[in-house]
Amino acid sequence: MAIGDTSTMDLETKRLKIILDTGVVGDKPVLKRVYVPVNAGTTMQEAYDMAYAFAEFSSYSLYGIEINVTQSLGPIN
Repeated sequence: MAIGDTSTMDLETKRLKIILDTGVVGDKPVLKRVYVPVNAGTTMQEAYDMAYAFAEFSSYSLYGIEINVTQSLGPIN
């Protein structure tokens, strides 16, 4: 494959990143990140609800929620 050749998306994956607040050192928060692979068809609302459900089982408070989408392109020769 060379520059200008047609590429395709071979695979799309999603990861839910749940960020937990574990405390403060000095003036800065100490954060723990938990990554959970989710189905590519997962909606933002489902991911949001999942993060809150997960946080209920943690002794730390929820600090942030992110969805990371990775798209692998190909073909690679």
